[in-house]
Amino acid sequence: MSENIVEKLRSLLTEKFKHEHFSSIELLTPALTEKWFIIVRLPPFYDIFLTSYKDGRVEVDTGPVRTGDGIREFHLYKKYRRKYEEAKTEEERREIYEKKDKEEDRIIEDFRQGMFEKYLRMKGSIAYYAKEHMWANEVARRVSDKYGFEVRFNIDYESGFVTTFNSAGMDEEQMVREVMRRVDAIAEAREMFISEDMWDEFLISKGIEPVKSRRRRRI
Repeated sequence: MSENIVEKLRSLLTEKFKHEHFSSIELLTPALTEKWFIIVRLPPFYDIFLTSYKDGRVEVDTGPVRTGDGIREFHLYKKYRRKYEEAKTEEERREIYEKKDKEEDRIIEDFRQGMFEKYLRMKGSIAYYAKEHMWANEVARRVSDKYGFEVRFNIDYESGFVTTFNSAGMDEEQMVREVMRRVDAIAEAREMFISEDMWDEFLISKGIEPVKSRRRRRI
């Protein structure tokens, strides 16, 4: 059954994304907890991943949005670089790294909790990331409302859009249809997220200044 489903999905995915100039649809060797694992390669922005687990869960997601890397490289590096260069001992350098890591953890946790406002008031790239993650949460809300099931934007060191369902009791055709519904939702979330015009419109509607330096410069 799994082989039939995978082949049907590969055919449907090829048809769906044929106008996207995708590079490939890859069938990867599943891990111990998985039945099958498919990747739709969509350069240059965010591949789509389909995973069926042995417990019946099916997950469709896209990403990664490199939350941790962005905060670290474009915000914390500038903040802590001079302190690190001026440190006179290894102990001082270690303490600076620990402070940087703790601040990164705190920012990511604030983002998870939707606490963006204080970062919007800051200068530099951290405001950019706050706006980006606000927009991602809004995208997830809009797509969930449209499709009638939950699409989440999971914020972590690597973030991304994800939707899951339980395939227990479904026959082959039902499962394929449901997987493709989830693919449609995740693909729409992906397209919405990378739309700079839609992102700007959302920020303006909230009384927030649109971003000036764009996402594509760092992907």
